[in-house]
Amino acid sequence: MLIRFHGENLLYFNNFDIEFDEQLNVITGETGAGKSILLKALQALLGNKTELPAGNGCYLEALFDPSENLKRQLRDLSLEEDELVVSLTIGKRWVYRLNGRMFPQSTVAQLFEDEVQFHQQNSQTSLLKPRNQIALIDSFYDSKELLEEYQNVYREYRETEKYLSDHREEILQKRLDELQAQLEYFEKVNPSLSEEKELREKYERMVKFQELSEMLAVVLSILEGESEGSLRNLWNILHKLEKNKHLLPTGFVELLEEIVEKSEELSRIAKTTLEEMEIEDLRSIEERIWDYNELKRRYGPELEDVMKYYENIKQERDRLAEELLKLKQAVQKISVLRKNAFDLAKKIHSARIEAAKQLEYQIENHLKDLSMSTKLTISIRELKDLTLTGISEVDFLILSHKNEQAPMKNVLSGGELSRMMLALELAIANRFFSKTLIFDEIDSGIGGLTGNVLGIKLSKVSKSLQTIVVTHLPQIARFADRHFVVEKTEQSKMILKMLSGEERKKEMVRMIGGEQILWGEES
Repeated sequence: MLIRFHGENLLYFNNFDIEFDEQLNVITGETGAGKSILLKALQALLGNKTELPAGNGCYLEALFDPSENLKRQLRDLSLEEDELVVSLTIGKRWVYRLNGRMFPQSTVAQLFEDEVQFHQQNSQTSLLKPRNQIALIDSFYDSKELLEEYQNVYREYRETEKYLSDHREEILQKRLDELQAQLEYFEKVNPSLSEEKELREKYERMVKFQELSEMLAVVLSILEGESEGSLRNLWNILHKLEKNKHLLPTGFVELLEEIVEKSEELSRIAKTTLEEMEIEDLRSIEERIWDYNELKRRYGPELEDVMKYYENIKQERDRLAEELLKLKQAVQKISVLRKNAFDLAKKIHSARIEAAKQLEYQIENHLKDLSMSTKLTISIRELKDLTLTGISEVDFLILSHKNEQAPMKNVLSGGELSRMMLALELAIANRFFSKTLIFDEIDSGIGGLTGNVLGIKLSKVSKSLQTIVVTHLPQIARFADRHFVVEKTEQSKMILKMLSGEERKKEMVRMIGGEQILWGEES
């Protein structure tokens, strides 16, 4: 419940302070005095997006006695729940505070969404919209949980539908096959940075070994072959020369003997070296190196790039495999979701048909009290496809002078439409979770005895819900439990004050048009 509303530097108001009654509160004043500005300021304070004619330095504040619903939300925000002070400081930025702590506008708006309900003169514009007409009907039965369940299923159904339209199994499968083929090639080669380095080193070593072995083979062929200069022939020659050693230069035979011995040692070493050389098949090494070069040509340029690419496509393969599984599950899931959504939508549709009958009945009773005998029919047709609100298409129809049903906006005059909207407002007033109802000049086009009936109805509503009304009708003002008036001062400023006793009687007389109008006296 709203207890106090305070403001500073709001347009022509230097300062105002209102302490509301828990039942019917009425605000009156001359046309243009600024009554509606006060309610706009209250809307802004409660987080509603509205154009507020207030400049820098404007400050608004309200004190609430929280409902149980509001207390739960305050606990979630770690705020004191016994009372709530909401404030708004207007400058270059609008700064909201709850019990002294700053919060974003969206949090404030959500907090008061179900706490305070505004009904304004132009409400008929929004009430004529189909989505709002559906909301009106839904307020006449316990719809919240059922609607939430349906909308959750509906959103999941639409998301699954969109997912299926954005993903094609054959495209995913084709890409998965490509990745699998690449991975199989990788795994067949089974590359590693260390092996490539070893292969390069081994290849270079084997090439050198091959060259050395060829040269050593030539040496052995010279030393041990059948030629005249072979080691075997040199030994034979050495033996023959020793017999005629005295005929040769001194030391010749000894030198030849040394050469033969050294050649024999050289032959032995060459044979041993050839035997110890691990000469592998260069062709197998070259084929392995070619595999590495082919990988780098495709996915390189370096082997590090190749290994990184391998890890990437492995991850992509796993992701696509999961995506493909999800896609197959979505194909099976969507038919179940569609069936569940239709089952829930049919329950909601049936409940709306029954609720529409109750709403029709209440509206007709209010219309009779407001001296209007129009016949209202709420048409609810079943749609073939699902929408966010279900499968119901709603229209408020009026019986025209041609005895044909037509949308009420096409049949009713401005005054009649105002009364129809007023009957709607009264019918739904206590159907919301709100603890405070605020009516801004909804009495447009109403007067006389009808105004008195409206006053009685608002007074009745206020017995269960705090009600605040801006009005021009004394018939309504007379039922006020607390009466406020907005007046203009000589300095063209506005003041707001609470009336009692004689002040209230004077204001009622002014609203009627003065003593002369009240008693029929000529001026």
